[in-house]
Amino acid sequence: MKVLVTGGSGLAGFPIVRHLVDIGCEVISIDKNPLPKDVTEYKIIDCENGRDLFDAAKDIDVIIHLAAIPRPANHDPGTVFRTNIMSTFNVFETAATTGVGRIIYISSVSVLGVPFFYNPVQFKYFPIDEDHPNCPQDSYALSKMLGEEIADGYIRRCESKLSVVSLRLPWIHTPETFKQELVPLWDDPFEASMNLWSYIDTRDVAKACELAIYTQINGHEPIFISAGNTFMNIDTNVLLDRFYPSVNRNKKFNKKQSVIDISKATNMLGFEPNHSWENYRWNC
Repeated sequence: MKVLVTGGSGLAGFPIVRHLVDIGCEVISIDKNPLPKDVTEYKIIDCENGRDLFDAAKDIDVIIHLAAIPRPANHDPGTVFRTNIMSTFNVFETAATTGVGRIIYISSVSVLGVPFFYNPVQFKYFPIDEDHPNCPQDSYALSKMLGEEIADGYIRRCESKLSVVSLRLPWIHTPETFKQELVPLWDDPFEASMNLWSYIDTRDVAKACELAIYTQINGHEPIFISAGNTFMNIDTNVLLDRFYPSVNRNKKFNKKQSVIDISKATNMLGFEPNHSWENYRWNC
């Protein structure tokens, strides 16, 4: 399997590249920056440059598209939107014209409107699943939602020649970044609620990408992926009672169980999260 990974030098991109190499895929990483380690072939390419992307994608079976500005902080909204949308458009146009059979589009729980909203998001129910309405407000969330719309458009264009899995990921972390960025939020559950207290380990992201490559899928499937628990040290029902008391709950949550429903990921991809902050070595 020959896989092109855009944004392969990033926090999630590099673990994906390394994992795919370890399982025997032929991987080409493209990014504005070189890989942190010499594990596979890489090319310095800006995904906004469609010509260079086209040249890199020849004879590729799968594209995993991560390259994006990951948050609107420190960027003006127009730059975030333009960069993310043009990069995504170029990836899909490249796939359509070179005959790539599958795209794994790294989407985000931000399609729900979190965490960069201007006005509070009105959730309909918990846990959140793929049927929940999307409510983006900011440039990043809009770019992710419209990236999924772009996927729908190219499925209409390419029909059975292309399939797409949009993995909607929460806040991505390693054990080290979790300790640095999320443990401090244990003392501020309100601030943490902006992200629905949700996270995923980079190793589980890499595994989800592997499963999305090899699972038989037709058309376009948006799928939520998450750790099985929240990143808080408070039970989920307590958090919901405090911050979302009027939102309907379709189940009683078990201890620190995530508010993101990954049933579709489990049933369709066979995905189960294997890494939890409660088992990180620094937490022993």
